[in-house]
Amino acid sequence: MPTILNSQHIVKNLQELKSFWQEFLPHLNDRCILLMSGDVGAGKTTSVQMIAGELGMRDVQSPSFAIHLRYENAEGKAMDHLDLYRLKDDDDLESSGFWDLFAQKNSLIIIEWANRLDFDYLPLNWQRIEVRFEKLSDTERKITTRLI
Repeated sequence: MPTILNSQHIVKNLQELKSFWQEFLPHLNDRCILLMSGDVGAGKTTSVQMIAGELGMRDVQSPSFAIHLRYENAEGKAMDHLDLYRLKDDDDLESSGFWDLFAQKNSLIIIEWANRLDFDYLPLNWQRIEVRFEKLSDTERKITTRLI
């Protein structure tokens, strides 16, 4: 039987997407990497904003131009948000401080356009979850999650 961390879900609207994340988040470890991929407009940034809202973080934006933004809630829980869409090469990734993020004891690291990374180089001592978004219609999405 698949768990929410290894499954497929169809969400038909924003409320269902929010409900999905509310159910999903309690299953994450203190050191977790969410590797999001999917076409433009498939729901990656919207999902990051919903996750941040559930964690008590506000004013979350897409870090498309900065590559990396960091957020913290009132309790000190951190979320690092990366968008690799404009990533040109490994030097861009290195200059963003990407590899330094894994020295943290606790963090949720969310990477949009993660398909631009080689997952084999990610640290094994972090929970790693691939989240793929597929746009089925203007409002409907298929979300596939997989522990890697």
